[in-house]
Amino acid sequence: MPQQRLYETEKEVARLLGHDVSWLRKNSNTLETQYGFPPIDAAIGMRHREAVEAWARERNMRKVKSRLGRLSETNQENENGF
Repeated sequence: MPQQRLYETEKEVARLLGHDVSWLRKNSNTLETQYGFPPIDAAIGMRHREAVEAWARERNMRKVKSRLGRLSETNQENENGF
């Protein structure tokens, strides 16, 4: 089994996020400043893979928790929760 690299190229980071590299390059500044996306490590010139994965997991958990707060006991949308 190949070992994962600690740092990834922009192309690989974009792939991890389900996008192409042009999308990441276009949106990286917004992702970093508004959403806390891990920046490129100046010494390495790439992004830390585990930091990107942790960022994505944390965002996903916030979405899940937010949605759970809007569900009623019967798992139906609670319209009063908005």
